[in-house]
Amino acid sequence: MRDKKNTKFHRAVVRFGRRNRFCRMLVLPGIAFWRLAVHVAGYFRDNGKRLGMVCMSFLLFAVYSSFSFPLFISAGETGFDSPNGEGQTSRTVSLAKETQINLEDMEILEDEDVLEGNEQLEISHGMSIGDKYQASEILEATPQRNSLSSDAQNHSTQGGGKTQPDEEQEYVFSKDDWRLVLINKQHSIPEDYTFTLGTIKGSMQCDERIIDDLLDMLQAAEEDGVDLMICSPYRDLEYQKMLFNRKIERYMNKGMSYMEAYQLSSQAVTVPGASEHQIGLALDIVCSTYMSLDEGFGDTEAGKWLAENSCRFGFILRYPKGKEYITGIEYEPWHFRYVGVKAAEVITKQGITLEEFWEEYLDNV
Repeated sequence: MRDKKNTKFHRAVVRFGRRNRFCRMLVLPGIAFWRLAVHVAGYFRDNGKRLGMVCMSFLLFAVYSSFSFPLFISAGETGFDSPNGEGQTSRTVSLAKETQINLEDMEILEDEDVLEGNEQLEISHGMSIGDKYQASEILEATPQRNSLSSDAQNHSTQGGGKTQPDEEQEYVFSKDDWRLVLINKQHSIPEDYTFTLGTIKGSMQCDERIIDDLLDMLQAAEEDGVDLMICSPYRDLEYQKMLFNRKIERYMNKGMSYMEAYQLSSQAVTVPGASEHQIGLALDIVCSTYMSLDEGFGDTEAGKWLAENSCRFGFILRYPKGKEYITGIEYEPWHFRYVGVKAAEVITKQGITLEEFWEEYLDNV
């Protein structure tokens, strides 16, 4: 019935247009609009359920979005001022200012900075962290030593005993040599690495195999009028973890994120499990007139003597200045590592690090 009515109306409009030529321009758009309206109405009539589901989905999306995004909340309802100054301000919310941390300007915390004032933390493997023994005290506690050992005097081989002159025999370094074990952030302590602790003085310990050369170095320095002082030799894993975590905590209290604090802490304290102190081959050495572990020690008489002469006894300045991009550790003029006389002489003479020594002499072995 409705279609018949639409057909009659359509015919009537066409006849009107034929009889009145001047009104055709108005009649034709009218016919087009009418037919479009008829088709749209028919579509809605035949697809009512589908359109209802679409409308319901849109409504649910709009309601959900009102909880997630402030699309349906006026400026006054948020508690923030609107752009024109209107709106409620009784519930104003202020965001915390984002702090910009410049890691380069941040002061590096020393061990004493995080341990001071806490008696429980100041004790490690039975020894007070603050304990420092002068060379004279250490030498007095050992048997009489009137001269340097034959190893230091004759530049013996890494395994002991005298060598042929360099022009007669070229020394070959080995990856299996315990003196040359590479420990850093990329190379943690091998699971099968073993060593025996020996006593330096009191409860201060290190790998027992380096004690003779250490005593020779202390005696030589004393004979040259240089006052050396040993501190922080062997450290166990628990102490290293505690020291590292304490530094991270301190930096985070200064406004750093965890990753920023971790990054800065790892520049001053090696990551637990990757510290040479844990295998007893590294020692921190200062002097009685300068006991702070900072760059200033490198300018002291003791710091200069060690940098020039420690290689004669198998020790190297482990973290030299200008090599931070290789070692991953800031310049530490007080940190010395035992590698044996032969390797120490090569490393010191060429001005390279242990990492570079490995790359040049051991990677292809």
